[in-house]
Amino acid sequence: MAAPPPRVLTIAGSDSGGCSGAPADLRTFAAYGVHGLCALTAVTAQSAAEVRAVEPLGPDLVRRQLETAEEIGIEAIKIGMLADTTTVEVVASWLERLPPTPTVLDPVLRSTSGTALLEAEAVPVLVERLLPQLLLVTPNLFEAERLSGVTITGLEEARDAARRIERMGPSVLVTGGHGYPAAASRSNGGTGRGSGDVTDLLFDGNRFEAFVHPRIRTRWRRGTGCTLSAAVAAGLGWHLPLREAVRRAVAFVERALRGSYPLGRSGGQGALDPMAGRRGRR
Repeated sequence: MAAPPPRVLTIAGSDSGGCSGAPADLRTFAAYGVHGLCALTAVTAQSAAEVRAVEPLGPDLVRRQLETAEEIGIEAIKIGMLADTTTVEVVASWLERLPPTPTVLDPVLRSTSGTALLEAEAVPVLVERLLPQLLLVTPNLFEAERLSGVTITGLEEARDAARRIERMGPSVLVTGGHGYPAAASRSNGGTGRGSGDVTDLLFDGNRFEAFVHPRIRTRWRRGTGCTLSAAVAAGLGWHLPLREAVRRAVAFVERALRGSYPLGRSGGQGALDPMAGRRGRR
């Protein structure tokens, strides 16, 4: 009998289109060779282009899913869509009594198409109760601005936002920065690259590290944030140090974007492919 792989839990919403949320997380976990556990927070109806309906699950059902996952055992946790204040409180209360477990939050505030996925009233609760318990939070630029109160127009503002969020508790990975990658690369000991690059900026309270990588030219990017945070959590499940888990996750998402594919009759939307490296999709 084989030794069991690490068990990694995703706490997230469903996506009927299979591009983001829990489906993307579980595919990422499979690619990393970890056993994926799942606690759904909401059910969504999503086409290839938009979110058409969102229904948060009741707090008792969310709590029971978390408790049964705990009975199985958990090496790492990824948190995604939480939908409402009640769910944030349920997850925060559960984490408070859980033995220390590396936890990554993708603070999902809205979908790629612009639909709100966390009610505004829940944001202060998330900051006060959830962030202090996390190892890492992975906001995109919009989410980093909302959490920090900083308008990000360049590298220095991104650094300021990261510092402010880190003071709330976790290390911070500000993702998807455009327009300042050359400066970021130079600050990280490199020579700087072209304006077509993207910078993900990590701050752990001691030092910054910029992960500069080429912007993949694809229209099909749904699930990028979900996949990145799930990949970091899976790496932590394998007991990688945080910086190494982030480095591998960034490279993983780049491969997944290169393997992205269209969905829907019009082909106007699509998804990245967490399994691209295994199937040889390029």
